Amino acid sequence: MTATLLFISSGFLTLISTAIIWRDALNTPPKQHKSATMIATLMFAAIILNLWGIHLIESISADGINFSVASGAAVSTLIVQCIYTFGVIRHGIQGLGLFLLPATAIPLFLIPVLPEAATPNWIHTSSLLETSHLLISLISYAILTLAAIHALMQIQLNNALKKKRMSPLIHSLPPLMSIEKYMMSQVKLSTALIGISILTGLSWQWVEYQHFALLNHKVLLAIFAFIVLTTLIIQRGRSCWSANVASRAVLTAYALLMLAYFGVKMIDAWIH
Repeated sequence: MTATLLFISSGFLTLISTAIIWRDALNTPPKQHKSATMIATLMFAAIILNLWGIHLIESISADGINFSVASGAAVSTLIVQCIYTFGVIRHGIQGLGLFLLPATAIPLFLIPVLPEAATPNWIHTSSLLETSHLLISLISYAILTLAAIHALMQIQLNNALKKKRMSPLIHSLPPLMSIEKYMMSQVKLSTALIGISILTGLSWQWVEYQHFALLNHKVLLAIFAFIVLTTLIIQRGRSCWSANVASRAVLTAYALLMLAYFGVKMIDAWIH
C-alpha cells in the first residue's frame, strides 16, 4: 500500500467523521454518546493510516528528518488528529470537529501533490538541539491550529448572538465562555512553545554556524507571530481587547506561523 493511498484513506475517514458531526449538529436530539464513540473509532483508524503513511515516506530515519512540505504537513496533521481524538474520548468535544476535521482532511488530500512529496529533502539532525527545535515547532503549530479553529467558532457564535440568529449549527457549538477558555489555554501553550522554538532555533544556528540568522524569513515570521500572541495574552488579561479582536489576533498569528513553516518553503519548492 502506497503512502498516497494511506493519506487519502485517512482523509476520507476524517471526512466521514465530519459528516457524522454535521448530521448531529443539524438534527435534534443528537445522540452524543454513540456519535462520540464512532468518531473516536474513525479518528483512531485515520491516525493509524496517517502514521503508516509518514513511515512509508521515511519522514524519520537513521539519516535524519525529512522536513519537506509534505512530511511537515503530515506530522502536524497527525498531532492535531491525536489531540482532537484524545479530547473526544476524555471531554466529549466532538463539536470542535465541525470546523477542525475539514481543515485536517484538506492537507491529507494535498500531501501527495505537495512539493517534495516523493523527493527526499533531508535535514541531517546532528544534534538533539536541532531535532528538538523541529519537533517543538511542529507541536506549537498543531496547538495553534486548534486555537485558530476555536477563534473561528468564537467569531461565528458572537455574530450569531448579536444578530439573534440561533440555527441548529450554532446550538451545537460549545458555550462562548468554554470556547474562549479553551482558545486562551491553547494560545498560552502555543506561545510558550513558539518562544522555545525560536530560542532553540537561534541556539542551534549559533552552535552550527557561529551566527544568528535573524533576518531569515522563518525567524522573522515566527517572532511576529510570537509578538502578536504575547500582546493578545497581555491585552486579554487586562480586558482591553474584545473577544472578536482576540480571535482575529489568533488567526493573524496562525497565518504568520503557517507562512513561516510551510508557505515560503512551498513557494520556493514550486519555483525551483
